[in-house]
Amino acid sequence: MELKEYFSTQCRGSAIILKTGSPAFKTLVSGKNGKNKNGIVATYNFDGFKLDISYIEQGSAAYAQQTIWLSFALDCDPTIPFSVYDILAFAEPTNFNCYTYTFVDSRELMRDCFGDINELLISLIPKLTAILQNGITKNRLITSQKESVNRYFGDNVLESGDMLGGAADKIINMMLKNFFEAQIESAVVGAQSLFFTGKTEKALKKLKKAKYRSQYNENLIKYIENGGKTDEISSAVKNASVEKGVIRHGGGAKGTVKLLFISLFFDVLISVVLCAIFYLICTFSFKDSIFITGISENMILIPIFAFLLSTALGTHFIKHREQKVKSQGDKTIHSPKFSKTTEIFLKYFTITAECVAILGLLTCVNSTAVFYENSFKYSEEFFPLYQSEINYSAIDYFSLVDGYTVDGKFQKDPHIIAVTKSGEQIDLYNSTFFSAEKFKENSTEFFEEKGIEFKEIKNFN
Repeated sequence: MELKEYFSTQCRGSAIILKTGSPAFKTLVSGKNGKNKNGIVATYNFDGFKLDISYIEQGSAAYAQQTIWLSFALDCDPTIPFSVYDILAFAEPTNFNCYTYTFVDSRELMRDCFGDINELLISLIPKLTAILQNGITKNRLITSQKESVNRYFGDNVLESGDMLGGAADKIINMMLKNFFEAQIESAVVGAQSLFFTGKTEKALKKLKKAKYRSQYNENLIKYIENGGKTDEISSAVKNASVEKGVIRHGGGAKGTVKLLFISLFFDVLISVVLCAIFYLICTFSFKDSIFITGISENMILIPIFAFLLSTALGTHFIKHREQKVKSQGDKTIHSPKFSKTTEIFLKYFTITAECVAILGLLTCVNSTAVFYENSFKYSEEFFPLYQSEINYSAIDYFSLVDGYTVDGKFQKDPHIIAVTKSGEQIDLYNSTFFSAEKFKENSTEFFEEKGIEFKEIKNFN
């Protein structure tokens, strides 16, 4: 069963719990001519108002992915949007629990979300009905929301329709849509979200700096200033959905920085392990050698190959932490598993990273120049996976080349050339990454004993 179908099933279940008629469903669309289907909305009819529960699969911004959002429209003025928090500001002014959920990509998480939503609506619907049946409280609610809309745009936009002529309704609707999306943003990634996830002081600071504040925001400021805290039990499902978003979508700059630091931590550990393995391989594989050039230099490359693997492990580390069982008081909530697509991606990403790390390690091993009693091994490939072997009897001389000329300009680039008696030139520097001067100092005496001349050439063409 697709998540949209499961959402519809949960919405019908909510209708039974709320003792109201089955909701009407409508596909959410966007883009030119409404070609993009990006969600579904269930509409319930109550006495004096309508309730929409929306499942936004792909919103107009990164924060609105797989989001469950509650909104209301009053029969007396259906054009003005009310979020669930706008209603709470009047119906339950001390309720600051979270009722917005993002990255809801599993049936388990969606079921948990509806558990929270149904519990809220059982309490909220009768209170809203009572507010609308009283003329004074109804006017207070409508007036407050109109003032919120006007404050958001910094002008009396709802009173300026007559001046705009025939385009008034369309323009106002576009502006109200913008206002509506701003409310979702505040609940998902804004000041409210900070409070919902337990970052009370940061939430208060951001709320006070905001140019626009709804009545709910004003109530929240007073609540925090009076020592109010997040109800961690009620926000556990919210936390699970937010943390999943960090893994699946990077969590914005903060999630990226978090992953980067964890990856760097793993990179250090993995690099130490790979360097030790590299050194052991060289020690045992080249145990009969006279000397090896390039071991210390090639170790510089290992952290580069290790970083991809460390990123994969860092991702798994964060994932493991976010999926652990969360116990709050006498209530235990299990963070849901990742979607099958995410699991498959992480699996193959890790396999790829492991392969790159192994191939990178082999590259470092085969990039060394290994000198034995009668022959030496080398590779001229940039990322070599094997080595060639040649006997000293085939070598005419070794040469330390100072640089080369390109387009009439000399470029200093010290490297070692082995010239065979047949005239073939073997460039050892490109594959071994070692210091040519250091190589000369360590090997000149050895080559002289073999009767092989060591020349110095200023310019190599």
